[in-house]
Amino acid sequence: MKKVVIMGCGNVGSDVARFVAEEMSDIEITIADYNLEAAERLANEVGGKAVQFDATVPEDVKRVLNGVDIVFNGVGPFHRFAIPIIEQAIASGVNYVDINDDFDVAIELISTEKFDKAAKEAGVTVIFGAGSTPGLTNILGKWGVDQLDQAHSINIAWGCSFVPNLSVAVVDHLFHCLIGDVPQFIDGQHQNVPAWSGEQRIQLQGSLGTKTFSFSGHAEPVTLPKYIPGLKNVEVRSTFFQEEGNDIYKQIIALGLAGNEKLPKSGISPRAFITEFLNSEAGIEALSVDLGSEPAGAIFRVEIEGELENSPTKIIYEVHLLSDTVNDPTSLCAANVVIDVLTGKVTQPGLFSPEAVIEPESFVTRVASKLGGKLYKEIVKLDELY
Repeated sequence: MKKVVIMGCGNVGSDVARFVAEEMSDIEITIADYNLEAAERLANEVGGKAVQFDATVPEDVKRVLNGVDIVFNGVGPFHRFAIPIIEQAIASGVNYVDINDDFDVAIELISTEKFDKAAKEAGVTVIFGAGSTPGLTNILGKWGVDQLDQAHSINIAWGCSFVPNLSVAVVDHLFHCLIGDVPQFIDGQHQNVPAWSGEQRIQLQGSLGTKTFSFSGHAEPVTLPKYIPGLKNVEVRSTFFQEEGNDIYKQIIALGLAGNEKLPKSGISPRAFITEFLNSEAGIEALSVDLGSEPAGAIFRVEIEGELENSPTKIIYEVHLLSDTVNDPTSLCAANVVIDVLTGKVTQPGLFSPEAVIEPESFVTRVASKLGGKLYKEIVKLDELY
């Protein structure tokens, strides 16, 4: 019987545990969290057991991983916890999956052979960034590349309705993506460009119309050029559907309220305060905006450019999650990656982003069938007139 540890029983970790338990009956699930009571509630729900641990204590992490086949790491922020837990998983001989969406973590992981070499020597598979974006966006990009004779660009856009209270962890991550310079892959070179620059107007499927997207910091421009040879451009842009939401974030950043340095007297950083405020009743009341008639939710758009049968061609995927009945794509994708490792669909030892080891068509088909949203595909062939 395979042994699975879910580290962190927040929204994503809890849903990953539920999805994995639903799909696989012959496993032993352990829920590990600092809050033992919360871990016990989830463990009772999924038929597993609970343990208390502190992710800041290496011996606690080592104890939880002892004798385990695979760990899903849902403990954020990932710029604090991803690499230490990856290192301990490798040292413990445990396969590893996370949903890291911090670009600086991805850069650190693949800028050296150290982690890949250690994972191969330990005979374990480490897959980072296996959520929705990055994750599903990477796999859709790989699927599009596989359908072209030659591919040179992958352009990713993601957006969502603006609400202040997206959770403390998500708001912290958004500021991490939207402040300062962020990585893109342009003309075959890794480049840092200002967040919010590079505006593009993109026509979306359905009733969402045209939205303005701008550069943001995610891991796809870091990993896709490494694992898909031949790409010349990989860019990521994002937006809130409501322009007032973009303006609120820009103003917070301009005022210095997204800074991470702790203030001497209070002992907290401006970002720690503002993320809590945005998720408080006062923040919700002060900063909520009118969503208008647009459906609430999120979209992911992946545009792959290249050639097919000697003609310039674009393949465009759009995932629309615009109803109350959709499943969380981040949890669902991560759970399916965990299942692929458990069932032997992924066996390669080493360090990978999902596009390197996940078979795109079957994975997307499985995920799309359970998302509850819509997946659009468009193929555009561009004729050369002269």
